[in-house]
Amino acid sequence: MSEQHDAAHNGRVEAHRLDGFIDAAFAFAVSVLAIAGAEVPHNLHDLLQALDRIPAFACSFATLMIFWHRHVRWRDRFRLHDTTSMMLSLMLVFFALIFVYPLNMLFQAMFSAFYAAFAHQQLSGAPTINSVHEVKALYICYGLAYACMAACLAGLYRHSLRKAHMSHAERIEARQSFYTQTGSIYVALLSLFAALVIPETSAWTALPGCLYILLSPMYWIAGRWAKRARASAA
Repeated sequence: MSEQHDAAHNGRVEAHRLDGFIDAAFAFAVSVLAIAGAEVPHNLHDLLQALDRIPAFACSFATLMIFWHRHVRWRDRFRLHDTTSMMLSLMLVFFALIFVYPLNMLFQAMFSAFYAAFAHQQLSGAPTINSVHEVKALYICYGLAYACMAACLAGLYRHSLRKAHMSHAERIEARQSFYTQTGSIYVALLSLFAALVIPETSAWTALPGCLYILLSPMYWIAGRWAKRARASAA
């Protein structure tokens, strides 16, 4: 009995340390996005240039926090301490640290394009993108990282459906989350495919980014399914 208690205690300690590591890794990824970059502003001009990056920082921050919060919801509701769950969680952190660079560059480029269209001048600190080929490469990097992170979350929920003991309501929630993450993978891959096929001289360079709008109806459909499933079970 004592050995079983010690094993359970050690498992809980290991799980808490893993949770702390994952939270710290996401916090580090957010710190990489800091509006001032690697240097602290030393004058008003540098400060204003840093403030120009706030919109891109806000979008990048929100995207990373969505993935972090989805993992928090999983570990709070369907916590598993086995090897598969640990590996999928660590893979999520691995891809998040890769994701942070194309994420930041993509939003910086997007807001720079908006600023140039309305103010007729370049936004300070904007990334240098000289061709459609470079835009396509950026979308491909972003889509691959997004799909991999969504796949990690989908794998966690799929594993929980197989291994965890849960109520009918919890099973509906887990299936809803699995469906939304699977849908996110398809949306990211569709965007990646669009980036691959658009020609170098195309005016549709924004199409791969616009396809992520499909995430909203996909989440709505999954929510409607979950609502009907709960109503039929009542």
